[in-house]
Amino acid sequence: MDAKPTRTPGGKLALWLFYGFCLYTVWAVLRYFWVVSDVTGGDMGSLGGKLLGALMGLLVLGSVAALLGCLAWYTRAR
Repeated sequence: MDAKPTRTPGGKLALWLFYGFCLYTVWAVLRYFWVVSDVTGGDMGSLGGKLLGALMGLLVLGSVAALLGCLAWYTRAR
Protein backbone atom coordinates (compact mmCIF):
# COMPACT_ATOMS: atom_id res chain seq x y z
CA MET A 1 0.00 0.00 0.00
CA ASP A 2 1.34 3.44 -0.90
CA ALA A 3 2.22 5.80 1.90
CA LYS A 4 0.18 8.99 2.01
CA PRO A 5 2.43 12.03 1.53
CA THR A 6 2.55 14.39 4.50
CA ARG A 7 3.63 17.98 4.88
CA THR A 8 6.80 18.93 6.68
CA PRO A 9 6.44 21.09 9.82
CA GLY A 10 7.49 24.13 7.75
CA GLY A 11 4.82 23.31 5.19
CA LYS A 12 2.17 23.01 7.88
CA LEU A 13 3.22 26.36 9.30
CA ALA A 14 3.04 27.98 5.85
CA LEU A 15 -0.43 26.52 5.25
CA TRP A 16 -1.75 27.73 8.63
CA LEU A 17 -0.26 31.18 8.02
CA PHE A 18 -2.11 31.28 4.71
CA TYR A 19 -5.39 30.18 6.31
CA GLY A 20 -5.00 32.71 9.11
CA PHE A 21 -4.25 35.53 6.72
CA CYS A 22 -7.27 34.66 4.60
CA LEU A 23 -9.50 34.86 7.68
CA TYR A 24 -7.87 38.17 8.61
CA THR A 25 -8.53 39.51 5.11
CA VAL A 26 -12.23 38.64 5.33
CA TRP A 27 -12.43 40.27 8.78
CA ALA A 28 -10.59 43.41 7.57
CA VAL A 29 -12.89 43.86 4.56
CA LEU A 30 -16.04 43.40 6.65
CA ARG A 31 -14.70 45.81 9.27
CA TYR A 32 -13.80 48.30 6.53
CA PHE A 33 -17.35 48.36 5.20
CA TRP A 34 -18.77 48.53 8.72
CA VAL A 35 -16.62 51.57 9.64
CA VAL A 36 -16.80 53.34 6.28
CA SER A 37 -20.57 52.91 6.00
CA ASP A 38 -20.92 55.68 8.63
CA VAL A 39 -18.84 58.17 6.58
CA THR A 40 -21.11 60.59 4.73
CA GLY A 41 -18.97 63.60 3.80
CA GLY A 42 -15.83 64.28 1.78
CA ASP A 43 -14.34 62.16 -0.97
CA MET A 44 -15.11 58.92 0.87
CA GLY A 45 -18.81 59.79 1.14
CA SER A 46 -19.74 58.47 -2.30
CA LEU A 47 -20.29 54.83 -3.12
CA GLY A 48 -17.51 55.00 -5.70
CA GLY A 49 -15.07 56.31 -3.10
CA LYS A 50 -15.96 53.55 -0.67
CA LEU A 51 -15.60 50.87 -3.32
CA LEU A 52 -12.31 52.33 -4.56
CA GLY A 53 -10.95 52.32 -1.01
CA ALA A 54 -12.01 48.71 -0.57
CA LEU A 55 -10.43 47.76 -3.89
CA MET A 56 -7.11 49.36 -2.93
CA GLY A 57 -7.15 47.55 0.41
CA LEU A 58 -7.97 44.26 -1.27
CA LEU A 59 -5.12 44.80 -3.73
CA VAL A 60 -2.62 45.04 -0.89
CA LEU A 61 -4.11 42.19 1.12
CA GLY A 62 -4.49 40.08 -2.02
CA SER A 63 -0.84 40.46 -2.96
CA VAL A 64 0.25 39.30 0.50
CA ALA A 65 -2.23 36.41 0.33
CA ALA A 66 -0.87 35.44 -3.10
CA LEU A 67 2.66 35.39 -1.70
CA LEU A 68 1.62 33.22 1.24
CA GLY A 69 -0.41 30.98 -1.08
CA CYS A 70 2.63 30.45 -3.31
CA LEU A 71 4.69 29.57 -0.26
CA ALA A 72 2.06 27.09 0.94
CA TRP A 73 1.89 25.56 -2.55
CA TYR A 74 5.67 25.26 -2.76
CA THR A 75 5.82 23.45 0.59
CA ARG A 76 2.93 21.09 -0.21
CA ALA A 77 3.07 17.36 0.49
CA ARG A 78 4.64 15.42 -2.34
